[in-house]
Amino acid sequence: MSTMEMNGRIVVPKDIRKAVGARLGTRFIWTLTEDGSIHVLAKSTRPVAEEMQQPESGDPLIEESNA
Repeated sequence: MSTMEMNGRIVVPKDIRKAVGARLGTRFIWTLTEDGSIHVLAKSTRPVAEEMQQPESGDPLIEESNA
């Protein structure tokens, strides 16, 4: 649940931001449907699928995390 703040700002809950891969610069597209419901689409600057890809073996970040 979110509450509208001053200037029409709404905070996207953390679990939703994490689920859609939202970060600074992510755009949200709002659509009002005929039945009055609202659909929100998170449009990342980089596709979320790229974020979820496993790094290649030999990646220094993997070696650091396993150390």
